[in-house]
Amino acid sequence: MRRIGVVVETCGDRAKVKVCRTTACNHCGRCSEQEQRARSVLEPPKEIIVEALNSAQATIGQTVELSAPANSVILAAVWAYMVPLISFITGAFLGHWQGPRIGVSEQGGSIIFGAVFLGVAYLLLRWKNKSLEQDRRFLSSVERVL
Repeated sequence: MRRIGVVVETCGDRAKVKVCRTTACNHCGRCSEQEQRARSVLEPPKEIIVEALNSAQATIGQTVELSAPANSVILAAVWAYMVPLISFITGAFLGHWQGPRIGVSEQGGSIIFGAVFLGVAYLLLRWKNKSLEQDRRFLSSVERVL
Protein backbone atom coordinates (compact mmCIF):
# COMPACT_ATOMS: atom_id res chain seq x y z
CA MET A 1 0.00 0.00 0.00
CA ARG A 2 1.43 3.36 -1.03
CA ARG A 3 0.37 6.84 0.11
CA ILE A 4 1.57 10.39 -0.43
CA GLY A 5 1.87 12.72 2.55
CA VAL A 6 3.66 15.67 4.13
CA VAL A 7 6.11 15.32 7.01
CA VAL A 8 4.91 17.31 10.01
CA GLU A 9 7.40 16.11 12.63
CA THR A 10 10.60 14.08 12.88
CA CYS A 11 12.05 12.34 15.90
CA GLY A 12 15.11 10.13 15.52
CA ASP A 13 14.52 7.41 12.93
CA ARG A 14 10.77 8.10 12.77
CA ALA A 15 8.59 10.75 11.12
CA LYS A 16 5.00 11.79 11.56
CA VAL A 17 3.36 12.22 8.17
CA LYS A 18 -0.01 13.83 7.42
CA VAL A 19 -1.92 11.77 4.84
CA CYS A 20 -5.43 11.93 3.45
CA ARG A 21 -7.63 9.02 4.54
CA THR A 22 -9.42 7.59 1.54
CA THR A 23 -12.39 5.31 1.23
CA ALA A 24 -13.05 2.43 -1.15
CA CYS A 25 -15.71 4.62 -2.78
CA ASN A 26 -13.02 7.02 -3.97
CA HIS A 27 -11.42 4.43 -6.23
CA CYS A 28 -14.18 2.26 -7.66
CA GLY A 29 -14.40 4.24 -10.92
CA ARG A 30 -18.17 3.94 -11.36
CA CYS A 31 -18.95 7.64 -10.82
CA SER A 32 -18.47 10.27 -13.50
CA GLU A 33 -16.00 13.10 -12.92
CA GLN A 34 -18.86 15.46 -12.07
CA GLU A 35 -20.18 13.06 -9.45
CA GLN A 36 -16.69 12.60 -8.01
CA ARG A 37 -16.21 16.39 -7.74
CA ALA A 38 -19.63 16.79 -6.09
CA ARG A 39 -18.85 13.96 -3.66
CA SER A 40 -15.49 15.52 -2.77
CA VAL A 41 -17.24 18.81 -1.94
CA LEU A 42 -19.85 17.05 0.18
CA GLU A 43 -17.38 14.74 1.89
CA PRO A 44 -14.14 16.63 2.47
CA PRO A 45 -11.05 14.42 2.84
CA LYS A 46 -10.05 13.46 6.35
CA GLU A 47 -6.42 13.95 7.21
CA ILE A 48 -4.67 11.67 9.68
CA ILE A 49 -1.16 11.59 11.12
CA VAL A 50 0.78 8.37 10.51
CA GLU A 51 4.01 7.45 12.27
CA ALA A 52 6.54 5.94 9.87
CA LEU A 53 10.17 4.89 9.72
CA ASN A 54 12.09 7.76 8.15
CA SER A 55 14.38 5.69 5.91
CA ALA A 56 14.59 8.50 3.31
CA GLN A 57 15.74 11.05 5.95
CA ALA A 58 12.88 13.42 5.08
CA THR A 59 12.58 16.74 6.90
CA ILE A 60 9.57 18.73 8.07
CA GLY A 61 7.47 20.10 5.22
CA GLN A 62 8.67 17.68 2.55
CA THR A 63 6.21 15.65 0.48
CA VAL A 64 7.00 11.95 0.75
CA GLU A 65 5.81 8.58 -0.44
CA LEU A 66 4.89 6.09 2.28
CA SER A 67 4.63 2.36 1.87
CA ALA A 68 3.36 -0.41 4.11
CA PRO A 69 3.85 -4.13 3.51
CA ALA A 70 0.63 -5.72 2.24
CA ASN A 71 0.85 -8.65 4.65
CA SER A 72 1.01 -6.35 7.68
CA VAL A 73 -2.04 -4.40 6.44
CA ILE A 74 -4.00 -7.64 6.06
CA LEU A 75 -2.88 -8.90 9.48
CA ALA A 76 -3.87 -5.60 11.10
CA ALA A 77 -7.29 -5.79 9.43
CA VAL A 78 -7.78 -9.33 10.75
CA TRP A 79 -6.92 -8.16 14.25
CA ALA A 80 -9.18 -5.12 14.02
CA TYR A 81 -12.25 -6.72 12.43
CA MET A 82 -12.19 -10.50 12.71
CA VAL A 83 -11.10 -10.91 16.33
CA PRO A 84 -14.03 -8.86 17.75
CA LEU A 85 -16.50 -10.52 15.37
CA ILE A 86 -15.37 -14.05 16.23
CA SER A 87 -15.33 -13.18 19.94
CA PHE A 88 -18.86 -11.80 19.82
CA ILE A 89 -20.24 -14.81 17.91
CA THR A 90 -18.46 -17.24 20.27
CA GLY A 91 -19.89 -15.42 23.28
CA ALA A 92 -23.38 -15.42 21.80
CA PHE A 93 -23.27 -19.18 21.17
CA LEU A 94 -21.88 -19.90 24.64
CA GLY A 95 -24.48 -17.62 26.20
CA HIS A 96 -27.26 -19.40 24.32
CA TRP A 97 -26.00 -22.70 25.67
CA GLN A 98 -25.10 -21.53 29.22
CA GLY A 99 -27.87 -18.95 29.75
CA PRO A 100 -30.38 -21.34 31.34
CA ARG A 101 -27.66 -22.71 33.65
CA ILE A 102 -27.03 -19.26 35.14
CA GLY A 103 -30.69 -18.39 35.44
CA VAL A 104 -31.39 -16.30 32.34
CA SER A 105 -33.09 -17.12 29.07
CA GLU A 106 -31.15 -18.36 26.07
CA GLN A 107 -31.52 -14.97 24.37
CA GLY A 108 -30.48 -13.09 27.49
CA GLY A 109 -27.46 -15.35 27.88
CA SER A 110 -26.50 -14.72 24.26
CA ILE A 111 -26.70 -10.95 24.75
CA ILE A 112 -24.77 -10.97 28.03
CA PHE A 113 -22.04 -13.39 26.95
CA GLY A 114 -21.72 -11.74 23.52
CA ALA A 115 -21.25 -8.31 25.11
CA VAL A 116 -18.73 -9.65 27.64
CA PHE A 117 -16.72 -11.50 25.00
CA LEU A 118 -16.76 -8.42 22.74
CA GLY A 119 -15.53 -6.25 25.62
CA VAL A 120 -12.73 -8.72 26.38
CA ALA A 121 -11.77 -8.76 22.69
CA TYR A 122 -11.46 -4.94 22.66
CA LEU A 123 -9.36 -5.04 25.83
CA LEU A 124 -7.14 -7.67 24.20
CA LEU A 125 -6.81 -5.49 21.09
CA ARG A 126 -5.91 -2.46 23.19
CA TRP A 127 -3.22 -4.45 25.01
CA LYS A 128 -1.94 -5.98 21.75
CA ASN A 129 -1.88 -2.55 20.05
CA LYS A 130 0.55 -1.24 22.66
CA SER A 131 2.93 -4.14 22.01
CA LEU A 132 2.60 -3.83 18.20
CA GLU A 133 3.48 -0.11 18.25
CA GLN A 134 7.09 -1.16 18.77
CA ASP A 135 7.03 -3.82 16.03
CA ARG A 136 8.69 -2.46 12.88
CA ARG A 137 6.68 -4.85 10.66
CA PHE A 138 3.55 -2.79 11.29
CA LEU A 139 5.07 0.63 10.68
CA SER A 140 4.87 2.40 7.36
CA SER A 141 8.13 3.48 5.82
CA VAL A 142 9.06 6.76 4.14
CA GLU A 143 10.30 5.40 0.81
CA ARG A 144 11.34 8.59 -0.94
CA VAL A 145 11.05 12.35 -0.94
CA LEU A 146 9.02 13.70 -3.86
